[in-house]
Amino acid sequence: MKKENMKEILNKAQIVSNSSILEKFLKKKTQMREKELEKHKSNSLKLSIFLGLFIWLGAGVLTKNIILSAGIALLLSLVLFLLLLQAPLAKKKAYSSKVEADLPLFLMRLATEIKIGKNFSKAINDSCKEESFASKEFKIVLNDMQKGCSFQEALQGMNERLDSANIRRTASNLSNLSIQGTKDVSGLKKLAQELLFKQRIESKEFSGKMVVYALVFIAVSAIVPAMFQSFVLIGSYFMKLSFTATQIFLISVILFPIVDLAILLMIDKKTPIFLKQ
Repeated sequence: MKKENMKEILNKAQIVSNSSILEKFLKKKTQMREKELEKHKSNSLKLSIFLGLFIWLGAGVLTKNIILSAGIALLLSLVLFLLLLQAPLAKKKAYSSKVEADLPLFLMRLATEIKIGKNFSKAINDSCKEESFASKEFKIVLNDMQKGCSFQEALQGMNERLDSANIRRTASNLSNLSIQGTKDVSGLKKLAQELLFKQRIESKEFSGKMVVYALVFIAVSAIVPAMFQSFVLIGSYFMKLSFTATQIFLISVILFPIVDLAILLMIDKKTPIFLKQ
C-alpha cells in the first residue's frame, strides 16, 4: 500500500511539474506571438502610409483636387492596411486546411505504427516517410522534442502554428495516449474515419455544384461572346448602336477573358483542398 501511495504521489508530482513547464512554454510562445503581431502591425501601417502617399500624389495629378485625392488615398490606405493585417490569418487558415486534408491517411499510418508496439517518436517518424503537409508538421513536432520539449509541448506548439479544430482533436488524442501509455488507437482510427467521411461528403457536394459551374463557364466563355458579336453586328443595321472597332476589340479580348478568369478562380476557391493535392 505504501509503495502504491508513493507511486501515486510521484505521478501527481510529475503531472504538476509537467503542467508548470507547459505553462511556462505556453507563456513564452504567447509573448513571442504578441511581439510578431506587433511587428507585423507596425510594418503594415508603414507600408500602407508609404503607398498612400503615392496614391495621393497620383490621384492629385488626375483629379486636380487635393481634398478629393486625399480622401481617395486615405480610403485605399485603410483598405490596404486591413488586407495586410488579415493576410497572415488567411495564409495560416489555408495552410491549416492543407494539413487537415492529409490528416486522415497520416492518422491511419500512425495508428498502425503505434498498434504494432512502437513508441510515439518512432511511430511518428516512420509515419512521416511519405511526404505530405501533415508529415511536415509532425516532423516539426519531432524536432521540437529533440530540442528538449515534451511531447505535449510539441503538440501544443503545432496547435499554435495551425488553425484547425480537427488538428486540435488529434493533438489532444495523441497527448492522452502518451500520458496513459496505452496502445488502444481506436480513438485515432475513429477520428481518421470521421475526416474521410467528411471529405467524401464534401466531394459529392462539390460534384453536384461543378455541373452548374461548368454550365456557367461555358455560357460566359462561348455563348455570351458569340451573342455579343451577333448583337453588335445586327444592332448596327436595325438599331442605333454604335461601337467602335477599339471598343469591340477591348470587350472581346480583355473584358470577356477577365470574366472567364474570375469564374475559374471562383471554381478553384470552391474546390476542396483534398481534391487539389
